[in-house]
Amino acid sequence: MTETDDPNATEEPAPSTTGFDVRTNIYRGALGLFALLAVVAVAQLYASVGATIDTFISRRYQPLYRTAFNLVVLLAAGIGISWSVRRLSGE
Repeated sequence: MTETDDPNATEEPAPSTTGFDVRTNIYRGALGLFALLAVVAVAQLYASVGATIDTFISRRYQPLYRTAFNLVVLLAAGIGISWSVRRLSGE
């Protein structure tokens, strides 16, 4: 008689793959934090850097400097979001 044919045999349950996964939740939290960081950084830094650009940069070049600064902040947030999404997808 094999182990699977024994009606009195107790089997241990297989580990759950859909259960609480701490690492996945940490990566999801990181994704949320990076998205929040992007929104807050763009709003807050735009105001303070805008005032600095108004003070030190001539009016002719102000839009160029503002665009460059916003692009740098957005790229940094995008890198963080991309990293988090890759970790969540298992790559």
